[in-house]
Amino acid sequence: SLGDEARLGMFYAWLGIANYMAGPQKASYDYLRSALELGERVGDQKVVGYACTWLSFACALLGLFDEGINYGKRAQEIAESFPSDQYLFFKSLAGICFVYAWQGNTKKVFEGAKRLLDYGERTSNSRSKVFGYFLNAFGHYREGDVKLVQVESEKAEEIALDPFYAQFTKPGLGLSYFVHGQLQEAEDVFQSMLDFSEKRGLGNFTALAQVYLSSILIAKGQMRQGFKNFEEAQAFLLKNNLKIYYGLSEFILGVVYTQFITGPSPGFSTLIKNIGSLVKNAPSADRKAEEHYNKAIEILSEIGAKGDIGHAFFGLGRLHKAKKRNEKARECFLEAINLFQECDAHVYLKQARDALASVE
Repeated sequence: SLGDEARLGMFYAWLGIANYMAGPQKASYDYLRSALELGERVGDQKVVGYACTWLSFACALLGLFDEGINYGKRAQEIAESFPSDQYLFFKSLAGICFVYAWQGNTKKVFEGAKRLLDYGERTSNSRSKVFGYFLNAFGHYREGDVKLVQVESEKAEEIALDPFYAQFTKPGLGLSYFVHGQLQEAEDVFQSMLDFSEKRGLGNFTALAQVYLSSILIAKGQMRQGFKNFEEAQAFLLKNNLKIYYGLSEFILGVVYTQFITGPSPGFSTLIKNIGSLVKNAPSADRKAEEHYNKAIEILSEIGAKGDIGHAFFGLGRLHKAKKRNEKARECFLEAINLFQECDAHVYLKQARDALASVE
């Protein structure tokens, strides 16, 4: 009502990032696009810069990778005209790298992470350094080096001065504990993330924490509650167009059901204790695991998340191998190898090659 379109544009930009964190990604994208158009119409570069910065993050979770990278790069150019606005520079650079991480461009992730760390050190900006370590952890996850995921996540946690930014350290820490079979430590991390996020309406983080906590409940043998929570988390992801997380959740479900067939891996080390549930779920586990892997491949292929598609093919290959479907396993392992090569995922690449050799 004030007739100040630049101020209205910045309001829509903040409303857009608020929706991003709350969960509704389509609303976030639409508000940010409105902010961008208002900023362009009145020629306010700061409004345009902030809208583009946050659009890079929204586009990442919507699976609009190329669009997100372009917005981030545009914000980086604008940031050069506002050298005193540290936020505009480091946040847009982090947004670009966030997209690259989901896209599977590991080299670009590490390059950007180094720039963020250097900038954070030069300007004493803890947030830039948190994102630098967070993205290093994400890059190592893409490579398959879980130990370094933990190391970089711990660095991010140590340097974080803001409780909100500290949440970015949780997924890497929790996942590294889970993979190493440290279920209680993993549960503590994700429960902390869930508690913080639920109290503040951070649906984006809440749903992600719930997906991992549900997996831990299942691994601990609490099948009914685990699958119920998983279903609720997936409903939230679907409702809010969190495509990348939904695809990831389908892959995780594929892994969960595969455990009933292959036997528990380290993260699922206590699953075998719940014999009743194991026997009950085993007969349909093959079909369910295959369905979830295929759904993950379908969703992730639509958006071009190469690294995660590779994981889904590798998981499906392991399933086929366990059921003696060696030709199908071979096809899946070959797909995984090609995708891991594209993503420079050297640890996963070796695992996939070893798996292929075992069915040749």
